[in-house]
Amino acid sequence: MAIAKSLQPPEWLRSGAEITGGLDLLGLRLPVQVIGGTLLDGVTTVTPSVRYLAFRAWLIHRYGQTGQADDWQTYTDFAARIESALVLGNLTQDCPISGLIGADQALVRLDADTPTVEVSALVKSPASTIYTGPSDQLGLSKTRDNLVPALVDTRGLPLALAVQQRLARIPLLERLAAEPNLTQAALDDLRELGAVARIDQIPDDERELLLAAIVPAKPLPKERARVGTYAALLSLAAKKKARPTEGDLFDTACSMNRFGEPLLDQVAVGWTFYGVRDAIAVTQEAVMAAVMDEIMASPEGGLAGVAREQIVGALMERVEEHDSALRDLGLLSAAESVASLSFRDLQRRIEERVSADSVSSHGVKRWPDTLVEPLLYKRALKSGAGALSLAVVAWVLAAARVADAVRENNPQSGSLSYQGWRRLGLRDVILPELERFHREDRPLREVAAELAYRTVQQHLQITWSRLQVDLRRDVALLTAEGNQWFSRGKSFAAGRTASRIQQALGWLGQLKLIDAGGITADGDVVLKRAFAVLAEEAAA
Repeated sequence: MAIAKSLQPPEWLRSGAEITGGLDLLGLRLPVQVIGGTLLDGVTTVTPSVRYLAFRAWLIHRYGQTGQADDWQTYTDFAARIESALVLGNLTQDCPISGLIGADQALVRLDADTPTVEVSALVKSPASTIYTGPSDQLGLSKTRDNLVPALVDTRGLPLALAVQQRLARIPLLERLAAEPNLTQAALDDLRELGAVARIDQIPDDERELLLAAIVPAKPLPKERARVGTYAALLSLAAKKKARPTEGDLFDTACSMNRFGEPLLDQVAVGWTFYGVRDAIAVTQEAVMAAVMDEIMASPEGGLAGVAREQIVGALMERVEEHDSALRDLGLLSAAESVASLSFRDLQRRIEERVSADSVSSHGVKRWPDTLVEPLLYKRALKSGAGALSLAVVAWVLAAARVADAVRENNPQSGSLSYQGWRRLGLRDVILPELERFHREDRPLREVAAELAYRTVQQHLQITWSRLQVDLRRDVALLTAEGNQWFSRGKSFAAGRTASRIQQALGWLGQLKLIDAGGITADGDVVLKRAFAVLAEEAAA
């Protein structure tokens, strides 16, 4: 049966919905996010400044003292106004300060050079809203539906009181809290506030309380993975004698020796699973990007429709891009071409590379060879049509890495098959399909083409499911009618799932646990504390 007939993307119904942008347009980042969420909670991609957690705790406490209504919106309005004063105060200091929410609008107000400055909401979503998830996950607060958040007595309240000791003596804040209609502040008052409320300078007592929440000495069961991730980052800083990077974490997690500390082996397994699913997501997105580029390069930008066989066929004819991608991974010699390679040839080469001197633990195979997930997804993002071949590599590499974990029902492996066939689960889709490809032993180019059709099908299924939830939101990049693909006039760029490791490293720096020289003396103390937690868990 021809590939084009074996996979039929759902036809698009013209609903009249508004065409909009969107994220995760293949739905394959979600499993990666689920894995990342279990390994590192309490921080998001939009929470760069850890001291905001302390300010939020204080705002909840201070609002409670005003006697105002137990109402979320009233509290949010109160918080947004005082937050604007904090941001304005920070920006009056004679030094560059980053990580402030609403800084652009605040600078506009300060640049007006007026005797007083407007103190009102700077953004639609203030920090008190943005930091809600991290604050709750770190056990500082509890969300109460449409009511004012509550502080947790053991963590949130002590933090709020520590901030209160400093801010209670600032007259401007007391006036703002007591006078809901006060919307102007003098520059001198803002400077006074900024001097004691610098977002980038955390007093020692606040720092200790924040660390007690982020890396607790007696964590809840769900917090142990977070403790392990921060321990891994601190361990890397100690070994490198430099500030580690996100890449260092993934390279080490996927490596033969992991972090070199048995207590961090489970963390290494978790971040390896993350890398496996991320490599799958990145390569499939790179395929979708190549498809869209080819469609939009067609006459009329593909708006009038292009035969899908023509698009995929054109991508497969760009043989040099496929050859280059495979050569960069060491899977093809200079004298060979993908045109003469079968699926089994590729599978055998990958398995030979990863089997030499390999070891297995917890159902996860590790090898000394450089053919690892970080190398794969980095190459996929710049491979053009070669992404179609690299998508096949990602599937085969995933099976080599974690097939045993899936089959043995490793406790952490369920996320590899999150939502089953809808997200190209390992158990439901990838492993069975690889067995079929092996049986059929077709040319690699045919298998790569089939995955391209499957990628478009995946996109249309995801966009259709989102349209069912909200009929006003159409995120489709293309539509399918019969064998024709119609562009929606939107380009697409592949990318990686945000791991939040960068933000976590930023927090470690702000908390003085790491610096340019690696781990600090305080960082070493926290690392020992984290190891004690992990050792207790291992002994249980």
